Amino acid sequence: MNLRNKHILNYITYMLFVIFFTGKLNAQKVEIGKAFKGTASYYHKKFSGRKTASGERLNNSDFTCAHKYFPFGTMIEVENPGTKIWVVVRVNDRGPFSKNRVLDLTYEAAKKLGMVSKGVIRINAKVVGKDGEILLFREGSTEHNFQQIFPKDSLKVVIPYLPETSASKKNN
Repeated sequence: MNLRNKHILNYITYMLFVIFFTGKLNAQKVEIGKAFKGTASYYHKKFSGRKTASGERLNNSDFTCAHKYFPFGTMIEVENPGTKIWVVVRVNDRGPFSKNRVLDLTYEAAKKLGMVSKGVIRINAKVVGKDGEILLFREGSTEHNFQQIFPKDSLKVVIPYLPETSASKKNN
């Protein structure tokens, strides 16, 4: 290969690299309310304590997840369509690297969704916040709903004021 062809090949490789990563940067914009469906799996307990792509340690007791390209801190509401049970998780890792999956959930989130015995389930999901802050709430959400989940999360999640329902007032 002569020198001119080598320079052309290097230039083409460089341009493809630039185009590829420019596209990835644009893909990281979060659209609050964006809904998606797919299959989800969960981290085995043996992965607890390992570093995630965000740099924090995986804690299987937290409500976090891996997504291929959503920015770290993106809040996602995940629902098991069979049981209508839902959780809100925070993106802190990259993955899943299995072709047909959209999320890898922590063990605690998977347990709450009732998927531990199955391993992989179909899910409905929606982007509900960013930077660890929940901006879009499911109808009927109360501060009590979120207090049950997020005190377990090691990263403080910002939840704006939610109205109390008559049911939560009776419990007090």
